[in-house]
Amino acid sequence: MSKTAKVRPRTEIAPTYKECIARIREQWGDDYNIVEKRQTTMPKFWGMGSKPAVEVVYTVVDNAAIREKMQEVNVRPTNSPSGGNSQREKEENLRILIDALGKSAPNPNGSLFPQTDLSALTKKIEELSSAISNLPTTQQSIPVIKKIEEMLEENEFTPTYIRKISERIRSEFSLDELNDEEKVEAKVVEWIGQSIELFPPLELVRKPTVLILVGPTGVGKTTTIAKMAAKYRLGSMDLNLRMVSIDHFRIAAQEQLKIYGGHMDIPTTAASSAKDIADLLKFDGNKLDIMLIDTIGLSPHDYETIGKMRALLDIPNCKPDVFLAISASTKASDLRDIFRNYETFEYEGIIVTKFDETNHVGNILSILQEKRKPVAFISSGQVVPRDFEEASVLRFLTKLTDFKLDIDSLKRKFPSLSMDKVEEEDQKADGGAL
Repeated sequence: MSKTAKVRPRTEIAPTYKECIARIREQWGDDYNIVEKRQTTMPKFWGMGSKPAVEVVYTVVDNAAIREKMQEVNVRPTNSPSGGNSQREKEENLRILIDALGKSAPNPNGSLFPQTDLSALTKKIEELSSAISNLPTTQQSIPVIKKIEEMLEENEFTPTYIRKISERIRSEFSLDELNDEEKVEAKVVEWIGQSIELFPPLELVRKPTVLILVGPTGVGKTTTIAKMAAKYRLGSMDLNLRMVSIDHFRIAAQEQLKIYGGHMDIPTTAASSAKDIADLLKFDGNKLDIMLIDTIGLSPHDYETIGKMRALLDIPNCKPDVFLAISASTKASDLRDIFRNYETFEYEGIIVTKFDETNHVGNILSILQEKRKPVAFISSGQVVPRDFEEASVLRFLTKLTDFKLDIDSLKRKFPSLSMDKVEEEDQKADGGAL
């Protein structure tokens, strides 16, 4: 690459990001850098209208010489556990980079960059910055690193999450180890699993236990409350339960909850104030084991109404367990807003709804890890009570696309409800679907 060469951005448009990358690789191999990915449209067959597409902006770089040089000296990443290279080693590594770029370094005193001449070092870095700005770091230029990043992006993990995974790969793998693609991929899947925090099973030690479900409009809170009630009803017919709706904006929601309650022989009540709920708790006294409260669906940006509902749920002499319901298909930036704006309810765990409506879970896992929130339950479909389960690491990992999964190994690392138990619960639910 000459000193005056300019890197020209190129574009590729295809129906999916994966197809864009495949076309770029077919033409350029691994000598490319992704600059930007954005949504666009492309003409339909015969030009009749348009359809959604992905546009990838990229640059072509020549990394073959640098990769060859780096493999020769087996340079380790500077942020690796053994990355404390000496000054001479650092100078030699930088010389290799310069040589590979076809440039010569000044050497007036027999050293590439004398320690006493910091200005020379700064000047040389400035001279190289434009030429190497589009050049990947040593390990990023290795195919497995780039492939992992693309797979994570395809699964809709956030840039922050992807960067952390990439940095961890650089710090924990040598260049030789990075040649074992399956080993790296398996370790990344394990790291993803380790980032998932599960909510501990509820212990019904308080009587009554009050469970409140909050969340934005359209995530399926009413159906989820009914599924939770069915879970405890199936677990023990001796438990006394009551469902309460404070969604007075949607009469249909109250009626829907009453229908579910009638099928399960669970009393259902509407409430319009914290005092109403407190009176119900006082009336039921020690007879009630669990009260489940369905709330109003709100926009996460409707701060005034969120504040009013927070006051409505300020129940005297009651410490409820609050769960935030989120839809699995919500994009990461919106999830971040929802998590933040519902903090006023002091929710302890997350319930992921509409799990069957998406093929990607990177958005959820990224924000769960970012906000350090545990996930309690997963809801999918409309069948009560079958389509409801306790969250498990394996359930999320099996949603990952393109990753090779060693299910037996993952079961040992992340034990959860056995398949026999799942089948047993499914059989129970088949007879009592509502």
